[in-house]
Amino acid sequence: MTTISSWNWSVEQDIAFFKSEGIAAMGVPTTKITGRRDEEVAAIAASGLTVTSVSAGADNGLLETEQGALATLKPSIDLTRSMGASSLYFLTGATPLRMATDEAFAALARCISAALAYAKEQGVRLSIENNSVSSREIGFVHTVAGAARLCRETGLGICLELQNCWYEDDLPRLFRDNMDLITMVQVSDFLIGDPLKFHRRVPGDGSMPLEWLMGQLLDAGYDGIFEIEVLGPAIEEEGYESAIRRSVGWLDERLTRWGV
Repeated sequence: MTTISSWNWSVEQDIAFFKSEGIAAMGVPTTKITGRRDEEVAAIAASGLTVTSVSAGADNGLLETEQGALATLKPSIDLTRSMGASSLYFLTGATPLRMATDEAFAALARCISAALAYAKEQGVRLSIENNSVSSREIGFVHTVAGAARLCRETGLGICLELQNCWYEDDLPRLFRDNMDLITMVQVSDFLIGDPLKFHRRVPGDGSMPLEWLMGQLLDAGYDGIFEIEVLGPAIEEEGYESAIRRSVGWLDERLTRWGV
């Protein structure tokens, strides 16, 4: 469960609730770590919870120079290591005005090497998340096919956000052909008719074929982490406690039933 799902809670509130619910692992967005960084990192370390991943936004610094990309990602890489996690996934940031996606892919491929090398030295795997086209201002990698092409060119991994690819065709083949690139799978639901941007419902509350998607991934050999990430008006209205509890219950029931 990523603590993006409890957007307005503090790190201490996240820890207290996760422990009360028996949730043993958490993903941490860099936005959760405030000006009390040392105190918050220490609280996570003392909690006994496992940090499975750290997530970060980015900016156009990724597309200019190798040193610029390294400077953009280094603080998040260092934070990931300090929390004992081995996975950092990030959004690419927006493209400059009128830049074509192919040009942005080529620019990222030119600039990411130093950051990749530094992350490897720190024991951190770097991945990009396929974000929604509705949030183009924070990322320009949207499809599984596009993410796979970029990652093969760069050495990055894929944080596979199911809500942002469930409507693509030929997914079983894309999963099989690119299983070696997938570092994590994010799970939420989407109800057709909701606005597309930042509406991630509790699994089972929406229109996505989630069980089919997860089944295709497992059949293709996926043996990594399924991370729940829910957010948006429905989650705020229901309340974090209930939404997180129901999300974990939905995923736990299926993984247990499938013997995963």
